[in-house]
Amino acid sequence: MWNEKKLWDKRRSDYWAMAVKYLRLIANSGFLFTIYLLFVFGSYYYGQFLEWLPETFPAVLFFTALFSWFITRGRVRTFAKTGDLFFLTPREGKMAPYFRSSIIYSWLMETFYMAFLLLILAPLFFDRIHPSGSLLLSIFLLLSGLKWWNLASGFEEQRIQEQSRYRLHTAIRAGLNIVTVYALFSVQPIWLIGGMVVLLVIFYFAYFYKLSKTHSLKWDRLVDIEDQTVMTFYRIANSFTDVPALKSKVRTRNWLSFLFRFVSYKQGNVYRYLFSRAFARSNDYFGIYMRLTLLGLLFLYVVQLDWGRWLIAAAFAYMTALQLETLRHHFNMSSMVELYPGQEQGKFESHKFWVQVLGSFQTVIFGVFSTVLYGPVNGLVVLLLAAAVYYYHSSVRLGKVYGKVS
Repeated sequence: MWNEKKLWDKRRSDYWAMAVKYLRLIANSGFLFTIYLLFVFGSYYYGQFLEWLPETFPAVLFFTALFSWFITRGRVRTFAKTGDLFFLTPREGKMAPYFRSSIIYSWLMETFYMAFLLLILAPLFFDRIHPSGSLLLSIFLLLSGLKWWNLASGFEEQRIQEQSRYRLHTAIRAGLNIVTVYALFSVQPIWLIGGMVVLLVIFYFAYFYKLSKTHSLKWDRLVDIEDQTVMTFYRIANSFTDVPALKSKVRTRNWLSFLFRFVSYKQGNVYRYLFSRAFARSNDYFGIYMRLTLLGLLFLYVVQLDWGRWLIAAAFAYMTALQLETLRHHFNMSSMVELYPGQEQGKFESHKFWVQVLGSFQTVIFGVFSTVLYGPVNGLVVLLLAAAVYYYHSSVRLGKVYGKVS
């Protein structure tokens, strides 16, 4: 007998079975230890940051903008599949338990993320808005309720076919969120906030809920939302291990063509050329490399302890090397690469070459930046530590990954 709730439970279980497998690989990569170190440094400097922050800093507007965006974003996870366009569309009228479970699941996950974000920002809230923990808890509960309203309204809203009307409805929700969130963080009277809650509930049942009576579900949109969510997770996991199901986006980036000049034209450089193209044109490598480099510079600028900067440089070099390590998987699913002569013999050396080139470039940036700000001694130590990390990664770790003795 058909059971919509069991179908949803199975799809959720299948997704998490896949996700847990990749999360374990991420946890075993050493990345979490690096995040822990950054968390320790962040905790140490949080108090100094609050003291440095000007008294005129618009904390209420900051919280309003951040949480309005967070609450407006996000869609209901339905775990929809392409086949649903054909097999579940006829049963749409009986799918209420399925979608109810989807909304509850999405709300719980989004509430967890929001709690984590609010926990991080709690010191700023206590310092600049109000010292009461009970008030913060009350705001969190009301924000959680507002998130539920957005998910439920957004689910009905996606029934609208026209993109212009669809975007207009999202903009209306965003405007209502801004007003409500501002009222919460500016600590408006309870009667005003209660009145806004009542108006939002009435608006949902008077308009959004009625959409389900006049518009059918747009299953292709549900599938697109699910695909985008899964691909986001795959892109994160692909930074640590091979993800065959990942659909990479390609960018031209002609301004990076100078990288190809590092590759001489000969048969043994097939993979050296292919890796240069993959790095330059794929978001999975170049984007992460740039973000880690810029974040490393930011931390080098903020951290005032000498040994702290040295540790930061080594940590970001290590994280970047981990991302560059995944280049070896990029062409695993491409049968065209097998047509090139002598490709396997030079794969390891080509990968090692690019880890050294890109690592050297980042190392020089870290070293020069530290020299300008903190003097030649600090710059030299930063440069040597980052270079040591890349030397170990390219000469020792990468050889083990490829099963070679280095």
